[in-house]
Amino acid sequence: MNRRRMKVLGLLFLGFFLLTACGSQGNAGKPPSKKGLKIVTSFYPIYALVKEISGDQNDIWMVQSGAGIHDYEPSTKEVAQIYDADVFVYHSQTLESWAGRLDPNLQGSKLRVIEGSQGMTLDKVAGLEDVEAGQGKEAKHLYDPHTWLDPVKIAEEGKIIAQRLGEIDPKNKELYQANAQKLEKRCEELVARCQPLFDKAKQKTFVTQHTAFSYLAKRFGLKQLGIAGISPEQEPTARQLAEIQQFVKDYKVKTIFVEKHTSSKVADSIAKATGARVKVLDPLEADPKNDKDLLENLEENMATLAKELEE
Repeated sequence: MNRRRMKVLGLLFLGFFLLTACGSQGNAGKPPSKKGLKIVTSFYPIYALVKEISGDQNDIWMVQSGAGIHDYEPSTKEVAQIYDADVFVYHSQTLESWAGRLDPNLQGSKLRVIEGSQGMTLDKVAGLEDVEAGQGKEAKHLYDPHTWLDPVKIAEEGKIIAQRLGEIDPKNKELYQANAQKLEKRCEELVARCQPLFDKAKQKTFVTQHTAFSYLAKRFGLKQLGIAGISPEQEPTARQLAEIQQFVKDYKVKTIFVEKHTSSKVADSIAKATGARVKVLDPLEADPKNDKDLLENLEENMATLAKELEE
């Protein structure tokens, strides 16, 4: 067993034995009540999705709410909170690679693990369509995980989560399935409302801080150009930066979209060089801290994008 794996397992076991010391805190900083299942989720989109499927049946909270999920690793306390739950739901090993190292069979743990996107088809990252894992690229860098920004994909993942929760909690299976069907209908209605807005848009290409919006762009017949790659922490090379600036000028792109929780320094530089303006387009990787649900936040995002593409 290599040293890295021993370190990871050591953290996991330490976290498990610290359960009684650290307890578990709900998403709002309050201990969960004693109803239903205790469900932990990895980050905001999955938390919001599980809330839609579960309704008020279970206690649900997330371990990562204040920032994005890229390159995030849970603390020992957060690992303990996960092992103290009945169910842990995460999105994809493509994104939360650390979730694949959790051991549901840890002695004394009752944890059941759900990978929400299991069985879904993930698109390859643009430009890497012909690259296979092991050819100098890890699988997590080949596939785009941002399916929660496409309403159709949201509905698909909702069905998967409902199916798995129903297997774990058979007495509430019909509730989960009914909520998944309601979610699917809402997703279809959202697409129907937004498609005409993008159809009439004068500009079909938009520039974003990182390539989080590929599934949304594909759904509505748009094209996304990202300043960074799949992760917002990636920065473009000098050559890529020059190419993006030239693209913005050539295609008369009027808006550079940035994110709330990451530096906009590069985007500001491109905007200054090209005369474009800077607007916020939230990839919803962190808790937006409002009273809206996932689809309502997504619709607000799409309205912002559609308005900027009108001109």
